[in-house]
Amino acid sequence: MVLLDEAPEFLIHEVLSNFNISSDMHSLTRINETLTRIASEREKIHDDSRATLRALSRKMEISKQSMEATASAAGRKEHGANMLRLDREKFALAKGINELESSAHGLEGQLARLKEELEQVDGEDPMQSALVEAEDGTLLKLKVYRSLGIDLQEDGAAGYSKAVIRNSSKGDIHVVNIERKFSHFFYANYFWNVM
Repeated sequence: MVLLDEAPEFLIHEVLSNFNISSDMHSLTRINETLTRIASEREKIHDDSRATLRALSRKMEISKQSMEATASAAGRKEHGANMLRLDREKFALAKGINELESSAHGLEGQLARLKEELEQVDGEDPMQSALVEAEDGTLLKLKVYRSLGIDLQEDGAAGYSKAVIRNSSKGDIHVVNIERKFSHFFYANYFWNVM
């Protein structure tokens, strides 16, 4: 008793060809690599900012000590010209300290923002959001298409009938009617050439 007209191996091959998820897995791997790279770059910026802040703090401390030494030396000097020169140095050092303190405050604010951003990135779980999106393969594919500048327009039960391709580097917009007589391979090549 024959239930199906085709051979079982042909049916299995057809089923396997319809469940090709390698492009989706490749996209998820790329997303994970990008998030890892961004986290390491943010950590490097965080470390560089911290090192700069330490260097500026040392400069500020040296400037304060130099100003204090200059002030104590000024008390011992009795000559008027020397006092005038020391006063000029004191004002220049005070100006330098004010600039260093304002720079240190700016760097502290930047460091706080970078810490918040790092905590936010650390708090995100890219695999969790990718698993939720992977539950609906069509949604993931549409998201990838949109990130490439391709918007698909649905035509009811018939599927997708139009694609709007935006090329921001050239400032072009192409509208493509999707017809069943052409293969997916043809449209993929066409889209890549337009982008």
